[in-house]
Amino acid sequence: MNPTLATLLTISVTIIAAILVLILIFLIPVLLQVRRTAHEAEKLIDSVRLQVAPVSRDITAISREVKSVIQSIHRQVDRVEDGIETVHDMAIRVKEFQLEVKRSIEKPLLQLAAGMGGIKRGIEAIARIFYR
Repeated sequence: MNPTLATLLTISVTIIAAILVLILIFLIPVLLQVRRTAHEAEKLIDSVRLQVAPVSRDITAISREVKSVIQSIHRQVDRVEDGIETVHDMAIRVKEFQLEVKRSIEKPLLQLAAGMGGIKRGIEAIARIFYR
């Protein structure tokens, strides 16, 4: 092999080795930082997991309470609707009762009034006959 070529080969291998050493020197802190970041991310994920579980339970409990309140409101609305229907039915029955009472009392009262008017006229007619 040519001595110049051997020297170039040695220099090339030395430069490549030096570049690899420099890359490793710069890569070690980067890898350490990646490791620290991964560890911090793991801590953060654990913290989030610990915080999410109670929040999830609270949200579930709140959801159940809201559902219960909504069901209660629906029951109350149904009761109010039933009450309104009952009051409406009672108003109709009262009106019907009023008309029935009017029909059953009005005719006899008119007959009584007419009879009393007739008796009054009869008494007035008899009184005129006696006073003449």
